Amino acid sequence: MPQLNKKKLRTIVFTDLDGTLIDFETYSFTTTAPLAQKLINKNIPLVFCSSKTLEEQLHLMKEMGILTPCIVENGSGIFVPGKLNLLNEYPSKPIGGFGKLVKLGVSNLKIQKTIASLTNEMGIDFLPYSKLTLLKITKITGLSEEAAQRAQNREFSETLTATLSDATWKEVNTQLNKVGLQCLCGGRFYTVTSKDCGKDIAMKLLTDAYQTNEGGKWHSIAIGDSANDYAMLRSSDYPYLVQRPDGTWNEMEIPNLNRVNAIGPHGWVKAINDGIPQL
Repeated sequence: MPQLNKKKLRTIVFTDLDGTLIDFETYSFTTTAPLAQKLINKNIPLVFCSSKTLEEQLHLMKEMGILTPCIVENGSGIFVPGKLNLLNEYPSKPIGGFGKLVKLGVSNLKIQKTIASLTNEMGIDFLPYSKLTLLKITKITGLSEEAAQRAQNREFSETLTATLSDATWKEVNTQLNKVGLQCLCGGRFYTVTSKDCGKDIAMKLLTDAYQTNEGGKWHSIAIGDSANDYAMLRSSDYPYLVQRPDGTWNEMEIPNLNRVNAIGPHGWVKAINDGIPQL
């Protein structure tokens, strides 16, 4: 349990979504929503940090009845609600009535062209979201057609749904690295983004922005469940890894990692209660 000096330290919470804040299978947030709302009411920033698109994350916020910053598409962009005066020095675009999207990644059109070239070179159909019908996406994810559309509307990344060996994915990542891209495994699929982007980079930008804007000393709590969360967890002051649906933890080596003995959203609640005992 972190020993905090309330007068000098302020907390910012970064959280993965699928398999962490929301249930891996049902996408339900009923377990975590009350505590998430409590964080916001206590003026503790809660930042969604996911491979999900901005459209997906804004929809989730609407369902939860909250509006909060979020890191989208594995660190390729940062959404800042309109009420917050943060990251004004970075290029952004307005998100009507909500805030702005700070652009950090490359265009998904460039990524799609690279994947098409790699498909020809390696002879592999990576089954990217952009090439799948909405019906196919609903079948492999369990999402509704509307939710599948939100997941497909990517600006800075591409989701690959092919089932390949770990060795093949490693080779894919090696080839992508040569052209400034990277491929990271999430809970279900792989996401391709700019190599210059990452959850950890976006986290630091946002934490520094809060510290500059509001003063004081800030420390971060991060909660995740998969390999896609490694950079986020490694970069936080207090990282928490919740169990996967089968009760195991993803294998990762982080010196101060707290492995929470609970699955998904139930682990998320335990992590928050441990990391912010005064809440």
